[in-house]
Amino acid sequence: MLDEKTLSLFSSSDGDALAEALNLQFDTWLSSSPARGPRQQGALREESAQIYADMWQAFIAYCAPFDQDSGTRRVGLDPRDTVTREDLVRFLAFAAIRPQRQSRTGRVHAELTPRYAWRLLHLIDRVLNHGRDEQGLEPVEAPLQLMQEAPYRYANASALTPVPDVLPEVQAAALIAHCTALSQGTDGLGAQWKTVRDRVAVALMLGAGLAPGQVRVLTLDDVTIHGGAEPGVPWRLSVAADGSSAAHQVPIAPWAARELRFWLEVRARQGGGMQQSPWVFPSTTTGKAWSHPACHRAAVAVMEEAGVEGGSPFRLRHTFAVRQLLNGHAEEEVARWMGYADTGPMKRYRHVLAAPAARIV
Repeated sequence: MLDEKTLSLFSSSDGDALAEALNLQFDTWLSSSPARGPRQQGALREESAQIYADMWQAFIAYCAPFDQDSGTRRVGLDPRDTVTREDLVRFLAFAAIRPQRQSRTGRVHAELTPRYAWRLLHLIDRVLNHGRDEQGLEPVEAPLQLMQEAPYRYANASALTPVPDVLPEVQAAALIAHCTALSQGTDGLGAQWKTVRDRVAVALMLGAGLAPGQVRVLTLDDVTIHGGAEPGVPWRLSVAADGSSAAHQVPIAPWAARELRFWLEVRARQGGGMQQSPWVFPSTTTGKAWSHPACHRAAVAVMEEAGVEGGSPFRLRHTFAVRQLLNGHAEEEVARWMGYADTGPMKRYRHVLAAPAARIV
């Protein structure tokens, strides 16, 4: 039972204020470009907006539950301050048993499907993180972290082992143009350093086949500059082993290599903390490592800015592999560049090799 001291910390008005703030946060996101998707044209369909609103109300009901005795809300969780993986696991359990869901399904405990749970987590991620970067706040990482776990990881895909999806020529060209615009412009060095970092990170995903987790842990020692075709331009990366690939080296496409050189110039201008950091792509000017959720989210944002629909960064890795095969490289060679121990994983690319693809990577 709560004592008076505890009640004074979370009075009834606190819960009402939290619910109002979360409703306002949702409305702000809903009216924004990110809510409308990569095309950023028009508003969401009324039906889609209502579905999102119902899902968000479930989250509010968990964060600020209604107290029947007092007739007001109390604070259960304030996600504006912090939210953990465990908080979200408990929320998903709550969403499965809340009365509104029971009335729709006719069951006492209507277990959430992985796909519906994925959609809830995706909405929470987008709403809570909307505008945080502009405000200088660290991103809320727990939703994306949980979305990467089983059974949610592929829950929104058409199949549990989705067919490799590559960028068509128009999208690849648009993304390359977007990633290289700052280095080719007159004010590139005056751009926000995070903007440059994010675009160059995406350039390495498309131009060297790196996954987000590999990009974020690159160190300066992993970049080979000397011995390339262009003096002073990086041409090869050493990629550390992780849970899905062995340690390997991969050449960088010339356009992406020039972007990496540009980023290293911008990086050198950011002060001693970043210069002393071992990471190629630090998270802060003090040199802190880039977290996986933040790197993943930044890559998706860059892709959306370029008008690339279905913005999974792994599409860029698949595109790199397919185009190297189309350009005549042997499966053994491409497999080695991808960090695979053998050519087994390359079989999934064979059925897409006949599809039109740009030879610009």
